[in-house]
Amino acid sequence: MYIVVVEDERGALISEHALYDGELRLGRGPDNDIVLPGTTVSRDHARVFLDGLTAYIVDEASANGVLVNDHRVRGPTPVDESHSIRLGEYRLYLERATGKLKPAQDGIGTAIVLPEHAHGKLVIIGGPQAGREHLLFEPITCIGRTDENDVSLADVSVSRHHARLKRQDDGSYVLTDLNSSNGSYASGRTVEQSMRVWHGQRLQFGNVECMLVDAQGKGRRRVGLTPNTMFALAVVGAAVLGVLLTLLLMR
Repeated sequence: MYIVVVEDERGALISEHALYDGELRLGRGPDNDIVLPGTTVSRDHARVFLDGLTAYIVDEASANGVLVNDHRVRGPTPVDESHSIRLGEYRLYLERATGKLKPAQDGIGTAIVLPEHAHGKLVIIGGPQAGREHLLFEPITCIGRTDENDVSLADVSVSRHHARLKRQDDGSYVLTDLNSSNGSYASGRTVEQSMRVWHGQRLQFGNVECMLVDAQGKGRRRVGLTPNTMFALAVVGAAVLGVLLTLLLMR
């Protein structure tokens, strides 16, 4: 599967689309899969399709053509992550979304990392990747759709650089959303900027639901007091203090 990323001429993200085993039609017309409402884009401008594991782009006799690495294509042209594709004022890029874990690198300097050395893991609990586990070793874990992230979630609803988890000394984490397109959530609450989270909480990145647990797959109760408990203790403490002051004044 590929993700087709569309940007404008300034490099701003316009849209992202999943390319499975079918095709995506691009053009100015509203009946296209990817609508590009630009004056330099033809009504039916191009098609992107998969043949096996290879992606191809075809110019549909557009007025201004399709440029791949600044060369106008003639007929079906294979494209991959290394190519820059231009349709009028729009640029397209392909990202391969495999969802596979990164292979370990061979060599003398390769560190041996054991599961028991992890401080936690994200377990995917929804969607086609349900059951996949991602162990967390580093103090800061980057989460996103592409392979350069520590945790790669191959889903079109997940941004390339979606969120970040930072381990804290007390065993909690700080979850930060990196201005993702579809947001990050902790126990159903939207993460506006950053939020403290703990083992046992359900996290969601776009449409991908995960459970944050320890390395053995268990959730731990949050250490500390909830706001309701703190309020109740404050009320009790004030009442006790009032009684003590009353006794002192009566002497």
